[in-house]
Amino acid sequence: MSLQFSDVFNFKLSSGVHDRLKLLFLSIVFFLVIGGYTIIRTMKDSLFVSIVGKEYVGWAKMWSIIILIPAILLFSKLVDIMRRYHLLYVYGLLYGIGGLVIAYYIAHPIIGLTNTVASKGRVFGWLIYFFLEGMNPFLVSLVWSFSHSITSPDEAKVNYPLMVAASKLGGMLTAGLACLFLARAMPVGKELVTDIFNHQVILAISSLFIIAIPIILYIFVRKVPGRFLHGYEAAYQAEKKAKTEQPPHRTIRAYMKDMFSGLILLVRYPYSLGIFGVMFFWEIVNVFLNLERIGVAQKTAMNMSGQTYFMLYQDFWVHAVGIVITLMGTRTFLRLLGERKSLIMVPFVIGFLLICYLSLQSAAMLSFVFILTRSINYAFASPLRESLYIPTTKEIKFKSKSWIEAFGVKVAKGVGGTYVTLMAGLSETMIFATGITFFSIIIGLWAITAQLLGRRFEKAIARGEVIGLEK
Repeated sequence: MSLQFSDVFNFKLSSGVHDRLKLLFLSIVFFLVIGGYTIIRTMKDSLFVSIVGKEYVGWAKMWSIIILIPAILLFSKLVDIMRRYHLLYVYGLLYGIGGLVIAYYIAHPIIGLTNTVASKGRVFGWLIYFFLEGMNPFLVSLVWSFSHSITSPDEAKVNYPLMVAASKLGGMLTAGLACLFLARAMPVGKELVTDIFNHQVILAISSLFIIAIPIILYIFVRKVPGRFLHGYEAAYQAEKKAKTEQPPHRTIRAYMKDMFSGLILLVRYPYSLGIFGVMFFWEIVNVFLNLERIGVAQKTAMNMSGQTYFMLYQDFWVHAVGIVITLMGTRTFLRLLGERKSLIMVPFVIGFLLICYLSLQSAAMLSFVFILTRSINYAFASPLRESLYIPTTKEIKFKSKSWIEAFGVKVAKGVGGTYVTLMAGLSETMIFATGITFFSIIIGLWAITAQLLGRRFEKAIARGEVIGLEK
């Protein structure tokens, strides 16, 4: 059996025009959020290095873990008191307007890029890093959480690959246009002025993408009735019952428990820890390859615009290959193998690609492996991983997920960065031997976690179970 070309366009949806509208609006939202995030993620590190200094990146990553704790606690409280789409209004406007403010001030003669003396005392660089570092757990992750809450398991198998394909189109568009702009406006005479202007323009455009998200969601909730936004019915009924049983007057202790409930549920339930695990293992591999490519970019590029162009060019191909994998592979493997076997397949494919890079250790192989591994993750592994949240409670979907996205990624970055630091200066033979040993352990643990997680997911769906309900 194979996916026919007609399946891509004549896909089956849940009955009714409202379900088609739901898919359309969610696809537009994913197009916008990944289109904007593709640029912002790439620029975050380069702006920090230019303003504060490369030697402080490690400190920024460490401090960001601490800074994110109160932000997550605030987010957890907002989850309890606001509607799901209202959360997206708030964080979409926050990061969209914040991005425009940053784009304006990076041209400031004292705190911006015009001041070419990098220093740890330049607060603006730290603020940029900490603010943009929260975009993934508080906006990109929130878009996924909202989707999980209104999507059933059967809908996810059909709709998620198409929504991911829309996100890849958004990433391709912004990365491709940014590359064309940087190529045409590459500094020739007034290098610094042109360099700053380049980054102002592409950051402002990506921020406008983010601002458009609340507008699309506002139209969405007015066009699609609430009865079509239940998602996994067992979870919806459980949450509805929990609201009616909540006492009118609550103690301070109860409110504090609500704020930390995401972390409590993450530790209490092996299922949520399993999701943390597959995210953690992937991010170690991702950080390793990303740091390797940043090193190549710094060696080959002449200035900041050149470095940004180099990385965005690769990001363009990540999204381009991702569309092919999404439309021609994701739905096919899900239909033939199911969730569990598909989850297990991912670490073995990633492991094979790592062996290819460690064997040759060339810039060309690094580009090939980086593009393919990221494409596989975003186009295949990510919708698989995200669908695991569907049979869970609202607290796990929103609160635990924010802890996973924030701390799982940050801790993994620390592990991956430490590994790269320890390998610096070693011979190619030692790097190969050490890399094979280290990543064999990572891939093995990843595969075991995926096996157990996939089996638990299938059991929960078969039983109509909601993971995370208090006994």
